[in-house]
Amino acid sequence: MKLIVLGPPGTGKGTISRFIEAKFGCEHISTGDLLRNEVAIKTSIGKKIRYILNKGKLVSNEIAMQVLSKKICSLKDGFVLDGFPRNIEQARLFDELLIKQKISLDLVLEVDSDDKVVIERLSSRRQCVNCKRIYGHHVPSKKVGVCDDCGSKTIIREDDKPKAIKQRLKIYHETTKPLVDFYSNKKLLLKINGNRTLEKIFPQIEKIFKKVV
Repeated sequence: MKLIVLGPPGTGKGTISRFIEAKFGCEHISTGDLLRNEVAIKTSIGKKIRYILNKGKLVSNEIAMQVLSKKICSLKDGFVLDGFPRNIEQARLFDELLIKQKISLDLVLEVDSDDKVVIERLSSRRQCVNCKRIYGHHVPSKKVGVCDDCGSKTIIREDDKPKAIKQRLKIYHETTKPLVDFYSNKKLLLKINGNRTLEKIFPQIEKIFKKVV
């Protein structure tokens, strides 16, 4: 199974993708984590990415494709792609990559949420500095500021701070939302209500995938 998960920031795309990975064996690929890893290991491209993310902006298509291409080409089985593509040009570039690798997408899942819900979720979100697990309003860590999995510190990411959130939503509506029509025209899009808690979303996704797989 090869799919993309779309939706505004704060809709739980990463958690949903990990659920799909566990249930259906698709490797979860988070472009956000791939990019932040470049930042963490302080590569030359990572320094550029850090500046861009801290401003609440998106990295260039060239940078995104460079990082993602290497990962996609290393996979042997299915994948669930979270956080990419973010605009029509990236979608077309990704199509070219898939064609080159003789890979076909099976589904594009849109997790649709209201801006008000997104802002509430992101303002309470924390991420582990070590294993990168994300905690939020509905899924908090057992101890505030400490990761349940590895015991490392959890922090508010720079791109989850108020000013950056508003900029991210603005960019989403201007550049990423058009992907809904792009993939709908390809008969790949399926929309679900992302305003609900993950506990209510998971059973619906499981039913959908059992029909598709």
